[in-house]
Amino acid sequence: MTQARLAASVIVALNPHCGDAAEVFDAYLEQSLPPGSFEVVVVDGGERAGAAEAFAEHACAHPATPVRLITPGRPGRAALNNAGARTARAELLIFVADDLVPAPTLVRAHVEFHRHLQSPAVGIGPAFFRESLRADPFRRWLEDSGRLFGVPFRIAEQAWPREFFYVGNASMPRALFDRVGGFDEGFRHDLFDDFEFGLRLAATGARSHYLPKATAWHEHAVTVAERAEAMRRCGAAARHCEARHGAIRPWADVVARSAAEHRAVLRRAEEADRRESTSATRSEHYLALLDLAFVDGYATAAGASDAMTGTRCCRRAAPPYRAPRSVARIVPCREETAFPQR
Repeated sequence: MTQARLAASVIVALNPHCGDAAEVFDAYLEQSLPPGSFEVVVVDGGERAGAAEAFAEHACAHPATPVRLITPGRPGRAALNNAGARTARAELLIFVADDLVPAPTLVRAHVEFHRHLQSPAVGIGPAFFRESLRADPFRRWLEDSGRLFGVPFRIAEQAWPREFFYVGNASMPRALFDRVGGFDEGFRHDLFDDFEFGLRLAATGARSHYLPKATAWHEHAVTVAERAEAMRRCGAAARHCEARHGAIRPWADVVARSAAEHRAVLRRAEEADRRESTSATRSEHYLALLDLAFVDGYATAAGASDAMTGTRCCRRAAPPYRAPRSVARIVPCREETAFPQR
């Protein structure tokens, strides 16, 4: 394939997930764009067990696959996506998470959106849990509340935030990506690098647009404990983001409270949920748990930063995060709000 023939390069950074990589690779064979009109660059940093073997089997079974694998040798989602962008052959870059299985219309929807634009913009496709995964009340709450990706995709068409960006399912011209400066490789985990990129993206004046036909299925059985640990890493990453951009309002109110205050809020939420478990009490319980994890990570990173610079911190660094016992007691509740499946 030559660059002139390619309408898009899809970049898939492999993170330490435990899903079926072969299912993701195979889904790109079912795209509605003609074969040979796009490529898929899978970037393996060595953190996804069995990914190389899955790709070898996929390539053997499908010699004409649009998927190719590169191994840049540096872990971290930001570094992997940057490596994918450097090796991509097309001028349109589509970033798709490795735990998202694309619908057949995903690549075409991104390509057609950019085809007639007068100025550079970003296309954002939704990611949905399938109904089998939405049966879990926590995952249903994460998705419907917008706490998972930053927006509730099931009602996104009603009010779209034009400065929103996430790297899970997003497209932009290479020139815009280069203008923003790529992802900050100081973010070592598969989170928060896209939030920080979005701040710089918004500063260019480029806006994002919701593309409902660029759907992907989120094949990731997220648990309460897993999400709490991710929020702890988010808290630590927030410190890195502040070092570059200063105080950021979205979490200023959360970190204004001490970990002790958040633990008190969590205890009250636990007690209310235990007395009468409803959609409202469960939501408060989830929020309190995740906020505490975020603050713990933020405080730990603050302590580490102060230790490196020789300054004293008014907060005590939090101990390694362990999910409260309440995690195990969060059980299914049939009163959760569920939006219609698209």
